Amino acid sequence: MPLPTLSRASLASPWTLAAILAAMLLVAVYLGFYSQPSGTGIAELYKPIKPRVVDHTRYFEEKGITRYEGSKTCLECHYDEAVGFFHSYHYQMASLNRGVNGGKRPLGGRLLLNDYCMAIFLDNGTRPLNWIGYVRLKRAPEGYEQLVGSFTGLTGCSMCHGVTMGLPPSWNMTREQLENIDCLACHVKPEVYLSGPIAIKEGYKNVTRDEQGRWRYEVKIPIDKIAKSIIDKPTAQNCLACHAFSGGGPGLKRPNITPDLMDPAKAKRFDVHFAKGLSCVDCHPGSGHGFPTNATDTWNRERGEARRCVDCHGEKPHRGITGWIVNRFHERVACQTCHIPFIAHGSYPTELYRDWSAATFLPEKHRWKFSLPDPETRDTSRWHLYGNLTPVYAWYNGSRIVYVFPEKAQPIPLEQARDKIGGTIEASEIKPVNGRLLGALYYVKPLGGRDDPNSKIYPFRVHAAIVPYSTKDRLPVPMKVGIAFATGNVTLAALVGAKEAGISWSPGDYVLLIRYMQVNHGVQPRDKALFCFDCHGPTVRRMPWPELGYGHYPEIAFTGISIAIAAVVVYAAYRIVRSRRS
Repeated sequence: MPLPTLSRASLASPWTLAAILAAMLLVAVYLGFYSQPSGTGIAELYKPIKPRVVDHTRYFEEKGITRYEGSKTCLECHYDEAVGFFHSYHYQMASLNRGVNGGKRPLGGRLLLNDYCMAIFLDNGTRPLNWIGYVRLKRAPEGYEQLVGSFTGLTGCSMCHGVTMGLPPSWNMTREQLENIDCLACHVKPEVYLSGPIAIKEGYKNVTRDEQGRWRYEVKIPIDKIAKSIIDKPTAQNCLACHAFSGGGPGLKRPNITPDLMDPAKAKRFDVHFAKGLSCVDCHPGSGHGFPTNATDTWNRERGEARRCVDCHGEKPHRGITGWIVNRFHERVACQTCHIPFIAHGSYPTELYRDWSAATFLPEKHRWKFSLPDPETRDTSRWHLYGNLTPVYAWYNGSRIVYVFPEKAQPIPLEQARDKIGGTIEASEIKPVNGRLLGALYYVKPLGGRDDPNSKIYPFRVHAAIVPYSTKDRLPVPMKVGIAFATGNVTLAALVGAKEAGISWSPGDYVLLIRYMQVNHGVQPRDKALFCFDCHGPTVRRMPWPELGYGHYPEIAFTGISIAIAAVVVYAAYRIVRSRRS
């Protein structure tokens, strides 16, 4: 029996044409909206490893240890570990970075002026500016005078930075420096003690003066409770006690590193890795107390390598027809681009930019803080925070531009700053509450491009800050931020900071400091990853094609293809209707 064949007439029939077009349309819709890839690789084999409790009760009793005094308590048995931590980024706040301004140099919070807390130290990290103290409210708005004199809850940048017992870190290792480490920040069960702002708020530790009048931290947890709760490696909660509150509040700084990750129920919806039980040290393994990172705007390039997506998921992790398309045609797109569609998608909104030309009083905190004004009205009566922000997409090849204080810096004109701050507002549209903006400086900006084979498209959170700027010295001006928090007088805080740094400043002169922050956390389940049409559809404009070097061709092509498909469908429908009538 001969096989049936399709004649030219049958192929030309409107019913056949309609069936073919309908099938093509269904495949396109399925690939665009419903067919999501499945992860493969060793990720499925991961089993969470819980920290091991190492009971120190007997040892403490034998040695007559009755209170915890930082690493001084631990040094007899853990001297080598203390030496390793002394040399780590967490303590020194600096490490050697490559791919910076065309070369390599030591960088870190100890050496830089940034868009969040300004400068912590001066003079190559040797002279503290905003390190430690006990900040009391000195001035309050009308109606809140009764709060004057109360503790603001702030003890300086040392609250998190350095993981110390209060003394500033030194480049030179001494016995006193080795005794200055807060071992419990990482090595005790989180239900017993958490460091950072939580420790100050809950009274786990206080700031006090030592015999020489220097500010120090004193941990208030009973020694018997500590002894029964010491762990061999940190939990995610230990890490997040500092990192989730960086920048001055929950979720204000690091994209998608928020207290949501400290709550198991919320973490399951917020990040698939935390939902599986992974801890921070699973992706940031190291040796000698080094925990490396590789993000654009982080500086701890220590021993070891931060894990990449492909280390667990493989180079070609996607299955099926859609998987073949993704694996074959998206080699220049970073995994994070599709799998982290939003920033601040949990319980904690974040800021677009902060304005150091003004201060906002927070009565519930008993303190003034930098303003987070409304971009349109510039209202400063409260903090204006935002959630579900779309990332900014840019090429990145592993190298970056970094502004290193106190190098001379000439701002670019504001109209040239086309960066989307928070993915919503152009940098050129930002205005200070007080004074004038003299231009923009890039604190961190990724390098790369379409013609660079080492570049991939990554998601970024673009943050900015309005900071004082000296036209005479051509330098951003560090601020004594404790003055701003205690009095709300940001002008005085800048003048004192300028004097400390030996810089002249004319009140009212500001510059916009812009930082690109790589988005690596907040990975969503695969059914919430970006669909094909989110970037390649006729109307959605998630990808900034012109800025990525493609011009407007993709937008024209996607729109044209969509119009063509719609036209063919309409024509097929017309032919069907007409054939019925005839």
